[in-house]
Amino acid sequence: MNSLNKAKEAGKEKRQGRGGSTGVPSESKLNPDRNAILSSKSTATEVQIEKLIASLKRRPHHTHELRMCGISHPAGRVHDLVKRGYTIATARVTTVDSDSFEHVGVALYTLVGEPEGVA
Repeated sequence: MNSLNKAKEAGKEKRQGRGGSTGVPSESKLNPDRNAILSSKSTATEVQIEKLIASLKRRPHHTHELRMCGISHPAGRVHDLVKRGYTIATARVTTVDSDSFEHVGVALYTLVGEPEGVA
């Protein structure tokens, strides 16, 4: 194996978690609960639900905004929250994306109420 292939293989191993440590503690070791919620790369359903709740508590958000926050399937996560007792209003709006394309009928979600005992 030549040196270029060895370097590529070493890079693969690091990306797959077998290549040693950087010496910096991971976010999950510093504060596992808080950092898991804030991690923009996590696709875990519970993390996405926490992001959705935090976003909707600040203000209404539409589908494209929620996707930019790391929520890959906003409608599914809203459905999960409704099943848990949250009241979320949905309105249809027209938005313009970053490429200046108009999107008609995009869902705008507004948190109206939370289940009892949730702060």
